[in-house]
Amino acid sequence: MIDDISKALRGDFEERLFAAALRNLEDSSNPLRLNNFAYAMRELTRHLLHRLAPDESVNRCPWYKNETRKENGITRKQRAIYATQGGLSDAYVRDILQLEVEDIHADLVKAISGLSKLTHIERSVFDLPAQQVDSLADEAIVAVYDFVRTIFACRNTIIDQLWEQIDSAVIDETLRETIVAIDELASHSYIDAVYTERVDIVAIDHESINFSAQGTIECELQWGSNSDLRRGDGAVLPESFPFQCELFSPIGAPGDVVLREDSFGVDTGSWSDVRYGQDEQA
Repeated sequence: MIDDISKALRGDFEERLFAAALRNLEDSSNPLRLNNFAYAMRELTRHLLHRLAPDESVNRCPWYKNETRKENGITRKQRAIYATQGGLSDAYVRDILQLEVEDIHADLVKAISGLSKLTHIERSVFDLPAQQVDSLADEAIVAVYDFVRTIFACRNTIIDQLWEQIDSAVIDETLRETIVAIDELASHSYIDAVYTERVDIVAIDHESINFSAQGTIECELQWGSNSDLRRGDGAVLPESFPFQCELFSPIGAPGDVVLREDSFGVDTGSWSDVRYGQDEQA
């Protein structure tokens, strides 16, 4: 479980905080070692939540409303919700993705609350025998593990269901209309097919769902005009090229996929290398 928690951490601060929390348990002379450990672990989850759900992003979500007494205040539950579904509304997750949002939210709150009982200094958790400290420390580690596992499991469930609503044909058609790099290879080019072989949802934030895509373009390159071809002076060559790009769709309309400007790249290097070699031999 410790390894699983470590994998969820990012940056020097989070990693050092986790290491320092674990060192608290080694100080057997300190009657507060369990409380200090639990407090540090709870703070670790707080920092992780703030990274996954920054204030500005949560405040700008369509579903956000202030449930605190502070200006633009954000609850831990709201941060956890953002970390799993970004700006997607509960209605969309429930009605379109067909997921039980109340169950998801309940799991998140349970995972977040697991550490609280150990951080308060009460007689029942103060200066305990070593065996009991070890047992309760294991409970705290399990609580943090459940917190991390629940957030990413919920997020992955939402992403998996989101894919059911986004037709890959829409992405293919979006790309078909934006390909210009291939035009530079010949007098004319014709796109026969666009195959999107891998698309990943890389982020769901307060305003958009962000994708990265990889695939293959099948095309026909033509040198010379149609008249040149009829005279035997032109040439036509079928070819395929790998591509990669970034796309996004508005948080309120996940099916409306748009290519991110200047992100599309076609790798024509292999064809250019072959062509260059032929020219050299000629």
